[in-house]
Amino acid sequence: MGNCKGSEWNRWDLHVHTASSYDYKYKGPDADELLCTALRSNGIKAAAITDHFLIDKQRIESLRSKAPDIVFFPGVELRTDKGANNLHVILIFSDQSDLDDLSNDFDAIMIRSKAKAPDSKETIYWSFEDIVEFAKAHNALLTIHAGHKTNGIDKEISNALPVKEAIKEDIAESVDFFEVGQKRDIDDYDEHVFKFIKRKPLVMCSDCHDPNQYNPKEALWIKADRTFAGLRQCLYQPKERVYIGVIPPMLDRLQKDKQANIEKIAVAPSEHFTGGTKPWFDISLPLNPGMVVVIGNKGSGKSAFSDIVGLLCKCHTMQYASFLNPTRFRKPPKNFANDYEATITWADGVTRSALLSDAEAGTTVEDAQYLPQKYIEEVCNDIEKVFQREIDQVIFSYVDRSERGDAHNLYELVQQRARPIESSIEAGQAALKELNGQIIRLETKKATSYKTAIADDLNKSKETLSRHDKSKPAEVKQPAAKDADMEYQTKLAEINQRIQGKRQEIDDINAEITNKNTFINEANALIGQIRLFETRFSEVSDAVADFAKQYGLDATECTVTAVSPREYLEGLVIQALEDKEALQDRINAPEIGLAAELQELERQKGELISSADNEEKRYQKYLSDLEEWNRKRTEIIGAADIDDTLDYYQSELDYLTDRLEGEYSQALAKRDELVQQLYRDKYRLVDIYQGIYTPVQDEITRLLGSFEDSISFQAEMFMKNTNIANDTLRYIDQRFKGKFGRSVGDGYREFEQIVRSTDFNDVDSVLSFVHQIAKATTEDFDIAGQKVVNRQGFYDLIFGLDYIDVNFKLKMGGRDLTELSPGERGIVLLIFYLALSKESKPIIIDQPEDNLDNQSVFSKLVPCICRAKQRRQVIVVTHNPNIAVACDAEQIIYCEMNKETYQIQYHSGSIENPEIRDHIVDVLEGTMPAFDLRRQKYN
Repeated sequence: MGNCKGSEWNRWDLHVHTASSYDYKYKGPDADELLCTALRSNGIKAAAITDHFLIDKQRIESLRSKAPDIVFFPGVELRTDKGANNLHVILIFSDQSDLDDLSNDFDAIMIRSKAKAPDSKETIYWSFEDIVEFAKAHNALLTIHAGHKTNGIDKEISNALPVKEAIKEDIAESVDFFEVGQKRDIDDYDEHVFKFIKRKPLVMCSDCHDPNQYNPKEALWIKADRTFAGLRQCLYQPKERVYIGVIPPMLDRLQKDKQANIEKIAVAPSEHFTGGTKPWFDISLPLNPGMVVVIGNKGSGKSAFSDIVGLLCKCHTMQYASFLNPTRFRKPPKNFANDYEATITWADGVTRSALLSDAEAGTTVEDAQYLPQKYIEEVCNDIEKVFQREIDQVIFSYVDRSERGDAHNLYELVQQRARPIESSIEAGQAALKELNGQIIRLETKKATSYKTAIADDLNKSKETLSRHDKSKPAEVKQPAAKDADMEYQTKLAEINQRIQGKRQEIDDINAEITNKNTFINEANALIGQIRLFETRFSEVSDAVADFAKQYGLDATECTVTAVSPREYLEGLVIQALEDKEALQDRINAPEIGLAAELQELERQKGELISSADNEEKRYQKYLSDLEEWNRKRTEIIGAADIDDTLDYYQSELDYLTDRLEGEYSQALAKRDELVQQLYRDKYRLVDIYQGIYTPVQDEITRLLGSFEDSISFQAEMFMKNTNIANDTLRYIDQRFKGKFGRSVGDGYREFEQIVRSTDFNDVDSVLSFVHQIAKATTEDFDIAGQKVVNRQGFYDLIFGLDYIDVNFKLKMGGRDLTELSPGERGIVLLIFYLALSKESKPIIIDQPEDNLDNQSVFSKLVPCICRAKQRRQVIVVTHNPNIAVACDAEQIIYCEMNKETYQIQYHSGSIENPEIRDHIVDVLEGTMPAFDLRRQKYN
């Protein structure tokens, strides 16, 4: 009984008794009718009649006539000699068996010839070997009780003794199905039954002995044609094909999301058809909700089918279609596509029709994912943009919605989680910038020329002082006559005292003005920083307020408070400016200012002296010159904090000799600490990436962990600025000798060599990198200012680390995507689409195996397809039917084209369907045994 929709889930019962069994509890004349009613009411579509020690032809024929909608397989339950109390085994025969021959053979061989203790139904049994021999001779499937079922293999044969374990293994090797009595026993199978043998299908049946009490503990579902070949197919996929429980996940998915499953595709001539009597297309194909594989020889219409489905599903990739494009089926002027209309029917009954000539749907919403061969090739050739975008979308889908915040894609999510880190980096770079300025000032003083200049200035100051000392005015004695003139002396002393007082007052006010200027400058700088803080504070305050509003928090508890001294300081600056102006007026005001008063006193003193004799005038001139000489001498000596003075130069020289190197070393060490902290802050992004892609990595490991060349993620620091050499060398005048100082070409190659030798995932290596680049200035401080004119920008660039960042890399077998072949990139992409994507809408793939070797197909592609079909409808177009065999596809569609009429025909069915098997073998250019070998090898 073939099914053009392929292998479908149906309820089966492989252990059903009838009134022909000696221990049947109801023997009434309506027993068969009641049994058929019970089977129907429980949704049973196929049943094996397994009466004790009997194959009742008439009974089976009666059931078939009463329930033609149910497939009845002939079978028999036997007792064997293994175990303490004998084991019960069941033989199930083909529904196409000749019941006369089968019944007669059983009676002749098993009852009259092979039976032991045949006189009683309670004692009759057979040797296990005889049962197996009869099963093989009649192509039967053998089932045996397992788990904790009464008279099951584990109850009757324990593992206590090696000899009994050997008996169990011997029996299990000959068994096709294991029957359990309760669902909870399934988890124990590997330990009790499959410890030494390959896995077999597990079934749970009714063992019904009364049609009035038909009530299976659990539903047995089998995904296959309701044929003996379909049942036998379970042997190759025991987990995929058999399910015990309320409903198989695939059916559950279909019922819950019918709008994401294609029910049928139809293509027929349109009302404007002009193609002749034999149209290219006139089909109506129901589709299986699992995996649909479209096979056929080259030019048979495989890609036509996938293009049609892609068109009907409004897929965005239709510009890559290989059949429905302007150079083939849509080629003008004929444009055959205009002659045909296609219709898609979804499982929820919604339909959509379109001419094959219709343009791609102008919508952003597609009903399926379509991966034409050319699209896969383009994505794999554009790994920087398209490929990465596709991968990012899948990774983002694994982030729980509760963890996404307001992010809509992977980039936004990383930026969102990196905000606290970015704030820390900005603060670190600000501190680094200030420190770089300090280091530049220290390095300027480390130049030999600077120390020489200071020493020269000191010597010059000493020489100036020495020469000044030699120019001291010659002493003039005070005249005796004027010394006795008390009135003159009193007036002169009074004027001198007042002059000295004015001068001191002016000096004091000038010192106060200097203090005011210093205060104003420092206060304004601080006010500028406060303004920046207030701007940032306002942003944070608004963000907190928005957050509180969004989540309904207490606004008073979420108020961000800060007291700013800006207005107070601005007031002080204004007052200081006013005070400064008043002080300046106190000195410079016309007529009434201190300077004017001093000038007036000097005039009065001059008049007084002019009234004296020449001797007194000479004496007063001496006193004035001596005062000026002392003042000049004081200016030459100066102080350590007064520029261009002897004490300043001496103090600076002592500093250069004794303390400069220590301060410079401390500043460099502090800068290294800041660089390391910047690096650590950036490296914290690695944890962010790992937290995001770990769920995907775990899924890949679970799916492909046992295979070589596995796919992995790796977050790492990398040089994101590919132009860093030019950006850095722009600061350096390469005409100077030394680091990067020969020709432009040499400097560039030298820089690139340093980059290549740096491991940006190691903080010490990065620190070594910045030190090597900084040698452009630090190897010769005498020319540093000329070689790198803008040292501040140079240092901020190389020590700020803005040129490195964290990124994740997708690798296969330890190799980056750029190192993979197009086929290997394709397999990575398909793994994401098939195994990792959480999309539920159908996916259509045209020839995914292109550029792949068989090992990659079966080690990576096949597991991913099998994973995908558990969650979504998968349609694969392929010229390699091995994929269909290895994936145990639910539906095979075989395409063929009449090369004379161009009529395309599609033959559909299950992999166990004999006609479909023949088509698979034909495409494989092999034989049926070759088909079986492939199936056993890949499954």
